[in-house]
Amino acid sequence: MRNLRLLKSLRCSELQGPGTPQCFSVRTDTGTVLIASEYSVTELDPRAGQVMNEVSLTAERYLPEDGSGTVVGIQDLPDQESVCVATATGDVILYNLSTSQLECVGSVNSGLSAMSWSPDQELVTLTTGQDTIIMMTKNFEPIIEVGIHQDDFGEGKFITVGWGKKETQFHGSEGKHAAQKKTIEVQPAMSWDDRRPRVTWRGDGQLFAVSSVCPQTGARKVRVWNRECVLQSTSETVNGLEQSLCWKPSGSLIAATQRHPNKHSVVFMEKNGLLHGDFTLPFGKEQVKVKALLWNSDSTVLAVWLEDMIREEGVQLWTVGNYHWYLKQSLYFGTDPQRAPADVSWDPERPLRLHLVTRGWASLTYDWGWSTDHGDKVLVSTFRQCVVPPPMCAYELQLPAPVNLVTFHRQPQRTNELAALTADGHILVYGQGGPPESDPTARVGGFRSITHAPQLKTTYRYNLDRHSKAFSFMTLTLMLYLSLTLWLCCVQGFVGSGGKVPLTVCIPRSRVELEGHVISMCHSSDTGTVALQLEDGRIRKFLWDSLKPSVVGWQDATGYSINFPDPCVQTALCTIEKEHLLGLTDRSHLFVDDTEVASNVSSFVVYDDFLLLTTHSHTCRCLRLSTLTVKGLQVALAADGGQNDQNDETLRRVERGSRIVTVVPQDTRLILQMPRGNLETIHHRALVLAQLRKCLDSQKFREAFECMRKLRINLNLIYDHNPKVFLESVETFLRQLDSINHINLFLTELKEEDTTTTMYPYPSNVDIVFSIYRTFYRSAREALKYLMFLVNVNELYEHSLGTYDFDLVLMVAEKSQKDPKEYLPFLNMLKTLEPNYQRYTIDKHLKRYRKALHHLSKCGEEHFTEALNLVKDQRLYSEALGLYPTDSPQYKALSCAYAEYLVEQQQAEQAGLLLWRCGEAVRALQAFVGSASWRNALCVAEQIPLPPDQLALLARDLAGTKLIELRRYTEAAILLEQYAKDCEEAISALITGAVWEEALRLVYLYNRQDIIETNLKPALLEACSSQTSYLEAQRAMFIRHKTRLAVVRELKEKARLELLDEDVPDCPEAELYSEASSVMSGSRAGSKYSHSNSRISSRSSKNRRKAERKKLSLKEGTPLEDMALLHALAEIIHSVDKMREEVHSLLKGLMLFQFDGQAGRLQQAYGEALQMMEVALPEVWQEGLQQSPAPITGPNSTANSIMYTRFLFADSETPPPPKMRNGVKWKLSILK
Repeated sequence: MRNLRLLKSLRCSELQGPGTPQCFSVRTDTGTVLIASEYSVTELDPRAGQVMNEVSLTAERYLPEDGSGTVVGIQDLPDQESVCVATATGDVILYNLSTSQLECVGSVNSGLSAMSWSPDQELVTLTTGQDTIIMMTKNFEPIIEVGIHQDDFGEGKFITVGWGKKETQFHGSEGKHAAQKKTIEVQPAMSWDDRRPRVTWRGDGQLFAVSSVCPQTGARKVRVWNRECVLQSTSETVNGLEQSLCWKPSGSLIAATQRHPNKHSVVFMEKNGLLHGDFTLPFGKEQVKVKALLWNSDSTVLAVWLEDMIREEGVQLWTVGNYHWYLKQSLYFGTDPQRAPADVSWDPERPLRLHLVTRGWASLTYDWGWSTDHGDKVLVSTFRQCVVPPPMCAYELQLPAPVNLVTFHRQPQRTNELAALTADGHILVYGQGGPPESDPTARVGGFRSITHAPQLKTTYRYNLDRHSKAFSFMTLTLMLYLSLTLWLCCVQGFVGSGGKVPLTVCIPRSRVELEGHVISMCHSSDTGTVALQLEDGRIRKFLWDSLKPSVVGWQDATGYSINFPDPCVQTALCTIEKEHLLGLTDRSHLFVDDTEVASNVSSFVVYDDFLLLTTHSHTCRCLRLSTLTVKGLQVALAADGGQNDQNDETLRRVERGSRIVTVVPQDTRLILQMPRGNLETIHHRALVLAQLRKCLDSQKFREAFECMRKLRINLNLIYDHNPKVFLESVETFLRQLDSINHINLFLTELKEEDTTTTMYPYPSNVDIVFSIYRTFYRSAREALKYLMFLVNVNELYEHSLGTYDFDLVLMVAEKSQKDPKEYLPFLNMLKTLEPNYQRYTIDKHLKRYRKALHHLSKCGEEHFTEALNLVKDQRLYSEALGLYPTDSPQYKALSCAYAEYLVEQQQAEQAGLLLWRCGEAVRALQAFVGSASWRNALCVAEQIPLPPDQLALLARDLAGTKLIELRRYTEAAILLEQYAKDCEEAISALITGAVWEEALRLVYLYNRQDIIETNLKPALLEACSSQTSYLEAQRAMFIRHKTRLAVVRELKEKARLELLDEDVPDCPEAELYSEASSVMSGSRAGSKYSHSNSRISSRSSKNRRKAERKKLSLKEGTPLEDMALLHALAEIIHSVDKMREEVHSLLKGLMLFQFDGQAGRLQQAYGEALQMMEVALPEVWQEGLQQSPAPITGPNSTANSIMYTRFLFADSETPPPPKMRNGVKWKLSILK
């Protein structure tokens, strides 16, 4: 579903250099292009249209002056600020771009045929005229020279295990005749092959491949060499193998082209030389010549540079999905030789930027973006009727030329109509098709198609510039299909002499020009607004429905201009209080206008009143925009999204890597595409519930019922959505369902809960059963008779008893199998009781204690003892206090009972508050003393009042036995000083608690300077020694844990690389497998299988905590040792960082009493510890560490490995890096 669309194209054609361009290289640091011709090297800036540098190669006689020279390779070297050029005569030239000096760094007498630098630019390989490979360092020091043509297969030679002769082996679908096949003669290379070697490096720079023509057979072979130029493997014999060769940067496949007797294919080889997959080019076997294959830097697009038999050259862009190759874009340049590409190259840093230089010195740059095109076919699937995974589809629309752009009608009722822009400049409009007039199924009653292929309605010819026909149609990049007579198109021009890029947004007979490239255009069908986004993130509103179309800035309510902070690859209009523009960047940042609301979004879509998006945490969120503000949306996306709440309707877990394709209009189906390419349909709960609420509000009960049955939504929602309206519409409900089975199904699902607050957050349900059946049947007696088959009779008896209706109770009891001796005495006893006490007795029998207490409180004071016992037994203290006046003795008795309960529950302070307010001051004082609430205790003591000596004794008791034990030294000192009148004990408490300044204040306040020598100074020195020792211990532990963490990470990375090399299958999608499998092998996973079971079977919180501690163990070799080390390091940093205030106070005390040496050492030790930890933070918490990998699955995984990785990564979130409080000042400058 992801497709390439042209975002921007630049063409600089006003310059004319000497000779004809032969090859070029892109300078990544400046964006300029280095072009080599048979005369010179020219540096061109395509954006400004200027020549930056130019140096002649003929002046120094590196190339002949007659123009017969050839440059076989050119490479920009950013580290050396130079460009390296290799000529066919054998010279390797280094051109310094800063000094404009030429230097010949080497020469080969036999000449050179190719030059290729490794991706890290540490090595360069040269192929010579004598068919040898020369490998050199980046300083052009020779390493080795070997011959290209080797008789040996290489170090990766296959091992024969000796399983008999070929004639006796199984040959699969080829049958037994395959054993008698004769060896096919090797065919020589094509006549148009230039017979030059081709060199290509793997993305990691460890291997490179060379395609060369074998001198014995005349056919091409591919050989793979390692970084030391040791032959690893030789390809099998491949007839028709052509000269193009390119190694996939991120994979293990080498792309080449092959001519078959009946087709022309792009084939893929493994590093061992064996073929591994292919796809067919849409041409005949003799129709085109493939000049080169080029992978982009992230291995997502393969460019095929070709030339057909009429000498028209072009470039095709192919992508793969679900093991199928799609032609996404086609660029053709006409038959004029000056417009044909001289060289083609992808940008090294921007994966979707393509550079071309034509033979006429025109520089072209194409920027593509991921935006359903398939060569000259458009694959159509109607998601309302069927969801067909690509490359399959419901219909194929065959077009006369390759398709570059597809757009759908913007009116919601006509979204099945589409328009396709082809590479030859035509726009074909397709509308909804109907059944053929001669449909035989209409007569014989056979199967009938419910959907029909779209039919061609009309065709337009789009040609902007008659004088530049070859390029004009490629400048149309965006298109909105509003109606057959109204189109909005973005047409991009080329760089002119002034460097400006005119942009045209046009509708029929109208045109508006802007400066800047439009990279996205979106339209709101509700408001008709059209929003444009320029390449730098600027937003513009296009006023297309006015008399004179114009473009204005995007502004907020105050008139302030709004732009995206970064360019976005996807945009959409929505309404959040007012109209806003949503934008998603390629870095997963989601913006609402200029406000970032999320940073982990992989895709989104706006549907009706909902915003649906997928995140990198593998969830799908669905948020109703009408209930949110921009700030509320930001908060909702920043939260965990209810991942811990299974009833949160806004969130749903999805498969890793899922992206949104679309939402089926007027439906609840959300279409997702998986990373491999297959499609999945889900019904997001938020969409489903919104649709159901609409149906229930409009009383479409049958439609809602069918939807709930199919999607397994609890049928309680039909009643709970609006109980009052439902009870008033019972007859409508029954009439629409019109099925006793459906009514029974509804009744059996009724529960004693409100599903709008529990299951689907948005009265007794059994009670409505009687209402429904009284409506459906002629009498309640018949209703009860039928209801006996659906509801347990004992439950029904209890419910009827809870209505306090004895006639109903007797009716239910008579229909049951109960013995009258069981229920008649009880019912007769109840009838003799006073009404309130009767209801109390019934509620207590039914264990409805709150209702029972409510009725019992109305029975008078004589029943209060019974009520008090009920409150104590069922702990209904809060409810009971609300039933009696606050000045009544009952209220006081309940308060005292409640206080006793709170004391038992270790909540003595709250008990004291209850006792104090009801007048029990003495008991309140005991409660406050027990809870160390000294301020309340002293207030009550003054209220009693206590004598001064007892008050002092109380204060001393509170300070000595309570506050000091709780390390609340400052509060203890207040009590000892102000109430116990003991300043010495107060000072001692402050010194014990390291409250140095307050202790010194009391020393001088009470003229007790003797305590300075006897207590304060020794305590300061002891605290300094203790802090220094603690810091040394923490520092040593930190270094030990950090060193061990580096070792563990190195071991895990080594294991991951070994697993990727050995176990992950070689396939086009090998890079999609999770890296989580790197931490174990299959046998190790099997040995740990029991750990997963033990974790799952944990029942108590104690067991869970024990399992968590065991899982995050610091013992060497445990699976999550690195996580345990991170937690330990974070704890050390937190403990050391929170010492800032304590150390600051201690330093001031030491300095005051002239302990400068001890203070200086302490300050230095603490500063070094903080600096060491701050420097280590980026190393310990590396970038990207927060993203937890997912367990590996797939064909190479086993049950044990999957269970082990589930255990390994469950609840093992990486702790966030600690934030150090660098703003807290703790140092003393006088100690520096």
